[in-house]
Amino acid sequence: MRFKYINKYLITLLTSSLLTMTVFAQTGASTSDKAITKPIGAYSSVVGEGAAMAHPQALGGLIRVKWNELESVKGEFDWDLVYRQIERMDLYSENKFWSLAIIAGKESPEWLYDEVPSFEIPSQQGNLRIPKFWNQDVQMHLADLAGALAIEFGDDPRLMLVYLPQMTSNGVEGHFNGVPYDTLEAAGLTPERWIDAVIEAATSFAVALPDKAIAVEVHTILGESDIPEAIINELWEDPQLNQRVGAAMWWISGKEDYQADLVDVLREFPGDIYGQVIGRSDQLDRFEGEDYASVFEQAKELGMRYIEPWEYEFRNNTHDELLEDFNLWALSNFDPEENCTRRQQRHLKKHMPNRFFKKWRHRKNCLL
Repeated sequence: MRFKYINKYLITLLTSSLLTMTVFAQTGASTSDKAITKPIGAYSSVVGEGAAMAHPQALGGLIRVKWNELESVKGEFDWDLVYRQIERMDLYSENKFWSLAIIAGKESPEWLYDEVPSFEIPSQQGNLRIPKFWNQDVQMHLADLAGALAIEFGDDPRLMLVYLPQMTSNGVEGHFNGVPYDTLEAAGLTPERWIDAVIEAATSFAVALPDKAIAVEVHTILGESDIPEAIINELWEDPQLNQRVGAAMWWISGKEDYQADLVDVLREFPGDIYGQVIGRSDQLDRFEGEDYASVFEQAKELGMRYIEPWEYEFRNNTHDELLEDFNLWALSNFDPEENCTRRQQRHLKKHMPNRFFKKWRHRKNCLL
């Protein structure tokens, strides 16, 4: 399915309407048809060929698409890139949930570079061009992307989480690892500009998708942890967003000495934390004490509601007991239905494994 999207005025109208719905949710108006569900438990970090979805501890999978492939022509979206991955999931499972990461940064469309300022950063692949996140035209195009996504998948009950596309080296993760600070500062990056840019983009996605959880992946910026700290706390405390924008940690390893200050920030963060394991379980040097189990110990200590082990773990049955233990812990400590819609209630009841369903069926929110 291809969706041609041209009229930006439609996005403005849509955004205004969805913002109104969000305000209703805060002021006590009926939210039975528009509310939120947040993911919990273990999802595969990629869908791949879909085989990981056959694992009983994979409660869902992360769908990744590059923005330059999704919207190679301005205003035309190839949503088949997403639907094909859903179809591969469904070859091995029945209606499991999915999260979405649209990769921006160096994977931004060529047409975008013709319209917005960018800067070069060094990498192992040579110099890369990155659009300037703080530029208002970049923000406008990201808002358009959010609006188009909302039209296509905003009412899909299986879509549980949307990662914020970021103008960084990785395109989702919030870092410029290995890039000299003076390169970033010469391009115009300042703490204030970065904070404002991430908050504005995250707000655009949250407003366009008022019944979806949003995650902002965080790393230190310019060597400072107070920059991501300001971002995630301001987004969490924004009453307009109804505590739907959480923090993501795509580098959880069990170690306390990597970005130690930011680990402390996340430990004190009152909002939702979503994680992705830093590597495969056979890459032992990446984990505290060369022990893969330290990842899940740290996840519990941080209060991480959701984690993405690599597909490798599900396909090779490397640590089934750890995965099951985390799922049971998460389902016991977090409500998968936070002000959920009736449609999502029905879907969760039908498709969540019964042994997990029993763990949360009597919680106070969204009783079935």
